[in-house]
Amino acid sequence: METRYFVAQDSTGERRRVRILPSDHDAGAAGHPAHLYALDDGTPVRRVDNDTFQIVSSGAYVTLVRD
Repeated sequence: METRYFVAQDSTGERRRVRILPSDHDAGAAGHPAHLYALDDGTPVRRVDNDTFQIVSSGAYVTLVRD
């Protein structure tokens, strides 16, 4: 099984790897595939918009890093 992930950066410049996990739901409200997100240590991450995610446990925001 292939692990999908992307890199996100917080306000201090620290980069974290965010895993993309498949969801039990077929599609989100907008008809797009629904995914769940988590840090490598399993901490849940919530999607805010296309480039912004929130670490649920701390409330910290991270931004997608595009290389």
